[in-house]
Amino acid sequence: MSGGVDSSLAAALLVQQGYDVIGVTLKLYSYEESLQEVTTGKKDCHPDAFIENAKAVSRHLGIPHYVINQEELFKEKVVNPFVSEYQKGRTPLPCARCNREVKTASLWNILDEFQADYLATGHYVRSIQEEAHRELHRGLDPIRDQSFFLFMLTWNQLQKHLFPLGEFSKDQTRTMAQALGLVTAQTSASQDLCFIAKKTYQSWMAQEGSTGEPGDIIDQAGHVLGQHKGLSYYTVGQRQGIGVGGTQEPLYVIQLKVDENQLVVGPKSALARTQILLNEVNWLAPDQQNAFDPNIQHHIGVKIRSSGAVKPAILKLSPGMQSAMVQLAEPEYGVAQGQACVFYQGQRLLGGGWIEQAAA
Repeated sequence: MSGGVDSSLAAALLVQQGYDVIGVTLKLYSYEESLQEVTTGKKDCHPDAFIENAKAVSRHLGIPHYVINQEELFKEKVVNPFVSEYQKGRTPLPCARCNREVKTASLWNILDEFQADYLATGHYVRSIQEEAHRELHRGLDPIRDQSFFLFMLTWNQLQKHLFPLGEFSKDQTRTMAQALGLVTAQTSASQDLCFIAKKTYQSWMAQEGSTGEPGDIIDQAGHVLGQHKGLSYYTVGQRQGIGVGGTQEPLYVIQLKVDENQLVVGPKSALARTQILLNEVNWLAPDQQNAFDPNIQHHIGVKIRSSGAVKPAILKLSPGMQSAMVQLAEPEYGVAQGQACVFYQGQRLLGGGWIEQAAA
């Protein structure tokens, strides 16, 4: 229970369905100021506010509630890699790693301690029970669907994971939470980077002293066009805030050359990519035995950003599933190293991997 409306309603619905529910909140980070000391604008993202909300909902539902401090694990698995990836010129996706390596892992490890049969969260996805296994499907509301961020779940985790909100929209969730008298019914939507306290990631990186040194902005021919502020301020596909003007067409970030400390910019056409090499591939469809046959072309849908559309592609998985090659039917723009490419078959999430390279 994060202390927001989604996990609160998930708990309430499970209570209604007759489950014996135990509320668990993971404390992942802290603020220097107490909840009483922070400004009004920061109160709704203060970790102590989340904990108090979760406690209040648990009391209202008549269920036990526990707080587990996982700040060290969160820093090791999410915050430190987040900084490291930007320093390497990559664009991290911390929420996906957090879902598997911190949130789900922490809850999974205490299932036996609580003698629990399932773990449940407030994600907008659907767990579909087939004859011999569970499949993960997109949420019915395409705007709220969160399957993109769950591609790293393991097969075993998926078999014991419940998602009570997969059939609903956000408006329906708030309406039901209000009707049930949950204090979280009108809480603000959670932000993607929970630990930066409503800062931009650039200002947070600057505060941490991790933005790098200024260097040259160059075009694709190597001509110097200006100076960048530090490579961690930029990501592939970025247009705003580059600091170079006076060109005939808009300029985009094409590449971050970390070794040379150079930012390469160019026209949008230079961003077009049709081939994507992935590593750390996670496959959630072991029932599809032909997935690793190199002689078969697997026609699937892929997403390379959470808010993007599912696009047709051909997938070739390596036999050991360490890597995969994705051939897009149409070019994608702004494919950044460190982001995810997620696989779909209709509504079903098949898995995904981390983008290592992309080519035209």
